[in-house]
This record gives sequence, structure tokens and C-alpha cells, in this order.
Amino acid sequence: MRENNDNNSTKKNQYERLDPKNDFLFKKLFSSAGNEDLLIDLLNSILKPGKGQQINQVTVANPIKEKDSVDDKLAIMDIVAKADDGRQLTIEIQVTNEHNMEKRGLYYWSILFASQMRVGMPYEELKKTIGINILNYRLWKQTNRYHTLFLPLEKSEGFLLTDTAEIHFIELRKMYRKWKNGELQGSRDPLYRWFLLLMATEDKKISEELEEIAMSDNIIKKAVEQWDWLSQDEETRARYRSRLMAESDRASALLRAEQRGEQRGERRGKAEGKAEVAKTALAAGVSLEMIAKLTGLDQETILKLKEEQESCDIN
Repeated sequence: MRENNDNNSTKKNQYERLDPKNDFLFKKLFSSAGNEDLLIDLLNSILKPGKGQQINQVTVANPIKEKDSVDDKLAIMDIVAKADDGRQLTIEIQVTNEHNMEKRGLYYWSILFASQMRVGMPYEELKKTIGINILNYRLWKQTNRYHTLFLPLEKSEGFLLTDTAEIHFIELRKMYRKWKNGELQGSRDPLYRWFLLLMATEDKKISEELEEIAMSDNIIKKAVEQWDWLSQDEETRARYRSRLMAESDRASALLRAEQRGEQRGERRGKAEGKAEVAKTALAAGVSLEMIAKLTGLDQETILKLKEEQESCDIN
């Protein structure tokens, strides 16, 4: 990954920052050569390992390549990595709620766990496998906790079947609501710094808080610098736009369906109709940027609609 310099800093100001929740940009930021320290910090921030369990080195098994197709979902899983102690890890970032993340997360975990087996290999040599799923929507209505961890436990007494399996879910929308309500002020959760980076394009105040933290946190400072560099790199922007085009197709289909509904006799005001289209697109996980382009609504209005939806989910 290239470092910023004064010329790049001047150039980057011509561009808006790209959304780091975009799967292509997320992988580019955390799996590019030279950014292993960012990935290690993110992993340790999520796993919160005990003494002697910290990840110190990591090898990305599916690093992004210049020839990667923008249509292949980056070889299915966003990031697959191996820690220095042999632990296998997969990280998936998901913006769209396709209502299958529970089984999808388990499936991705199982692929990685089974991939270790070789002919004649003893089962005892299977290494711990950890699935991490970062979601930009609410998944579990049973809890307001934004970080949930699932283990294979005996039903009646709750003891572990094995310590080789973990599946984590991080719900960014729950974190955002807690941040909005002031519940995360002064948070010592190391994951909070990464929440700020992932959500910085959605709220100016989050961006300002991120910049303040970056002044005293070298890892976050580097992450912001790399993010800025990627945001002004023409090739990265082109491939990022390709991702958005697929999203646009999905959003356009939603819009056409909404228009057909109106033609069948649903009568509503123009503004109300746009709001309904926006709500439908939000429920499908379409980005704020794309919804704004399709409906003509400003992002502040769309954010309010999103917060209303989340309030309904909680209630």
C-alpha cells in the first residue's frame, strides 16, 4: 500500500471519502500488503483475547489482486486470514440484509474449518476457526448488545463441545444508536475506534471524532491515511463505482416495483412516495448514497427514515 505525501494530500481533498463499508474498499484497506497491522488491530479489538492470546502476526490467505473481478464477490469471503498461532479467521462485511446471515455465517465458518483437513491428518490438529461478521443492519432483535458471540454449547448445562469454534456478529446500527444516545461516550472498547472509521461517511460528528482520535492513535492515523489515499486513487474509485452499479441495479428494481404498486391504484403524495421507496431500499440494505441518487432525497432525510425504522425494530 502506498504512503501519502504532500502532493497526495493536496490531491485527495478533491475527492469525497469512499464508504469503507463497501466490501471491495474494506478488503483493500485491511488485506493489502503493508496493512497487516491494521488487520491485526481490528481482529484483536473484536476478539479481545486474554493474556498470551493476542494475535501478533497474520497472513491473509485471499489477498486482493489487481486482476480480481468486481463481480466475483472477492472469492466469496471478504477476508480469510491465519494468525501466528494457527487460528483461522474469516471476516465478512455485509451492508445488505438478505435475511440469511445466521446460516451464511455458519456456512462460511464451516468452509474454513473443513479446509484445514488433509488426507491422514489427525482431527486433533484442527485449529480454532473464528468467523467474524460485521453488519450494517440490526440482526438480533432479542438483544440490544452490538457484539454477540456464539459457541457450540451443551443445551442443558452449557458446557463447551469444543473450543475450536467461534462466530461473532458486530451490528453497526446498534452501535450507531448507542453513539447517538451518548451511551458510547468515553468508551474504552477498542472496537469503538473502528466503528468510528466504518461509520464516518454517515455522520459528520463521527468523522470529527475519528480525526481527533487519529491524532493520538498511530494505528487509526495510518488507517485514515490509507483510507484517504484509496479514496483519491482513480483505479480504486472505478472499482468502487462498479460495486455501486450492482447496488444501483438492485435499488432500481425496488423503485420499479414501487412504481408498479402506485400504478395499481396506490395513491400518495410525491414526497410520501419517495419516502416509501427510501424505506424499502433501506430495508434491503441499499447505501444512503445510492438511495439519495434514486429518490432525490438528501442523506439527512434518509438517515432520519433509517433511525425511525430502527426505533420500530427496537419497540
